[in-house]
Amino acid sequence: MEFFDVINTRKTIRKYNLDTPPVEDIKRIIDAARLAPSATNRQNWQFIVIYNFELKTKMIEAIEETYNSLIEKANTEEQKSKLKTYKNYSMFLGAAPVVIAAIETPKQKFIEQTLSEMDFTQDEIAQMKPDSSILSLGAAIENISLAAHAMGYGTCWMCAPILAYKKLKEILNIPQENNLISLITLGSPFDSNTSRPLKKPLDDIMKIIK
Repeated sequence: MEFFDVINTRKTIRKYNLDTPPVEDIKRIIDAARLAPSATNRQNWQFIVIYNFELKTKMIEAIEETYNSLIEKANTEEQKSKLKTYKNYSMFLGAAPVVIAAIETPKQKFIEQTLSEMDFTQDEIAQMKPDSSILSLGAAIENISLAAHAMGYGTCWMCAPILAYKKLKEILNIPQENNLISLITLGSPFDSNTSRPLKKPLDDIMKIIK
């Protein structure tokens, strides 16, 4: 596909065919993530590719248990309703042919440490120095989504399941010092419908200063 065709037609896919993407295709997609820009070229990422059905089932069980616990603790019906919605958005993960876990690996935080030693507060540091590590992973995940779409696959970039952070880290055997940032489902789209949700007009999101 031509580059801007990929940009213009990519959309989130939550329902997949049973076809299993070959490992060589997944390697090509993860290689696109490897080539993404990262702050100071730290490349502070790893990707766990999950085909195993039993492992995905354990992940779903952990996510469901976490959400059920939160729903029980909710103070209002509105909270319960929204938590149930987020839970439902997570449940299709188990039916995806492939799940990719995006992992943040440790990196030296020179600027944060330096500002802290200068007695800036944590709130001030957060304003002055956005989390470049997470931004870098976002770029890598976007490359995964675009590369997969260019190859005929669909993806869904998921954050809702991360509420089960501790359980998922244990299931995936992620070292304590690493952080689980996101899960991406991947497979051949079940539906050939190419429509996508409406995006805001360009003039609503762009300001030009001359």
